[in-house]
Amino acid sequence: MNSHDTSDQAYDAQKLLTDLNAVKRISPEFSDLSTDMQEVLKESTNPAFLAALLYKLTKEREETNKILRGLEEKFTKIQELLNVSSKPNTHTEEILPEPDQHILQLVDEIGQVSAKDVMERLAYRKSNAASQRLSKLVREGHLLRVRSGRKVYFMRQHPTPKV
Repeated sequence: MNSHDTSDQAYDAQKLLTDLNAVKRISPEFSDLSTDMQEVLKESTNPAFLAALLYKLTKEREETNKILRGLEEKFTKIQELLNVSSKPNTHTEEILPEPDQHILQLVDEIGQVSAKDVMERLAYRKSNAASQRLSKLVREGHLLRVRSGRKVYFMRQHPTPKV
């Protein structure tokens, strides 16, 4: 670096300070910012100061990005909720097969049933057929499977109100 470069930097800094003073006269609320800028200009030749300034800038940017990520996650959740609530109910009510209706009526009467109970009440030859029907009703969300020791019971997820 030669002396010509140094004088150009000094001239540019002096010109910038003059410009800042002109701006300060036009806009008084700009004075706080221009004071900060003048301090930065005075220290701009100090590499340690520039490194500290860049470090602070990096940290502030990380914090800003963290805040923006949080806002983006919240916005995405809101969009998902709005999309779910604004979609028309495309699920049409399905009429269950007669054996399934009988099982659900039995569950409503007793409160909880086992595969053996279904087998005996609905005249299945083996409990395997009853177990398959009950498992299908669990998969479809009509019943809840609860284990009690070695026995498995099936009940409504939300009990139906008695009329």
